[in-house]
Amino acid sequence: MALDNTTIRNCVLTVLAAQGSKYVPVGISARHVHLNKADLAQLFGPGASLTPQKPLSQPGQFATQEQVTLVGPKGAIEQVRVLGPLRAETQVEVAFTDAMRLGLPHCPVRMSGRLSGTPGLRLVGPAGAVTLDHGLIVAERHLHLSETQAQAYGVANGDAVSVRVDGPRPTTLSGVICRVGSGHTLELHLDTDEANACGLTNGALVQMLPPGSPSAEHSCPGASTPTSFSCSPSASVPPPATKPELPPEPLDLVTERDINDAFRDNSPCVYCESKALITPAAADRAAETGIRIIRV
Repeated sequence: MALDNTTIRNCVLTVLAAQGSKYVPVGISARHVHLNKADLAQLFGPGASLTPQKPLSQPGQFATQEQVTLVGPKGAIEQVRVLGPLRAETQVEVAFTDAMRLGLPHCPVRMSGRLSGTPGLRLVGPAGAVTLDHGLIVAERHLHLSETQAQAYGVANGDAVSVRVDGPRPTTLSGVICRVGSGHTLELHLDTDEANACGLTNGALVQMLPPGSPSAEHSCPGASTPTSFSCSPSASVPPPATKPELPPEPLDLVTERDINDAFRDNSPCVYCESKALITPAAADRAAETGIRIIRV
C-alpha cells in the first residue's frame, strides 16, 4: 500500500528527531463538536449515525457531514462540524474569540475530556436541540505522538514542552502537553486564535525545544538579544557582551538545497545578495520550514 505524504513526512521528522533535530508539524483545529449517542439521536433523529466526510490526521478520527448550531447567552455560530467517532460525553471545542461571540468569555482552557466545571450551551440540529449543562472548552495546546515518535523526541505522555515558532511573527509557545499512544501520530494542535497570532498555517513546522531551554524568542545570527539584570546597588555588573557572530557569506543563488541545508543545521536564516535569484522551490521550502531568506 502506498504511503501518503503525511505518513512520509512524519517518518522523516521522526528519524531527524532521533538525531537531534526536533521539528513537528502544525495542525490547526477549528471549532467543532464531539457527540455522544443520545445527543446524536436528539439532534439528527432516532437511529441517526455519523456520515464520514474525510479522515483527519489522527488515526480513526474523521470529519462528518453533520453540522450543528452553537447557541450561547449572547450569540450563535452556525454550521459547526461534528467530528467522529462518537464519544461517551458530548464536548464542544472553540477558540476564545468564538466563546466571546457566544457570550461565554470565561470558557476554561482544558485538555480534551476534562469537562468538570465547564460551562454549557445549546446545540441545535435539523431534528431537535440539546441543552448542555457543561462541556464547552477552549482546547489546551497539545502535541500528538505515537510511542515510537515519543521515544525519538524524548518525551512521555503528559510531559509539557515548548515549541519555537519562526517566521514573520516569531514566538515561543510553552505548556504544550504531549499526548502519546497508539491512537496518535505526530502533530501539534493549536486553535485558530493561536495559529493566526503566530502566522502559522496547516503543515508548518515548528521546533520542539529541549527541557530547560530559555523561552526567549529566537533571533538570527548577528541580531541583538536583550539581557535583563537587577539594578539594585548590590547587583553585580553584567559581563560585557560578546562580539556577535557574523552572518555567512551571502549567496547569489538560493535553491531548495540551501533551505534544506539550513533546516538540517538548525539555522533560522539563509543570507543572499540583494539581487540574488531565489528559486520558486526554495521559496516554497522556506515557507514550509520557517527558514527566513534575508537579502543583505
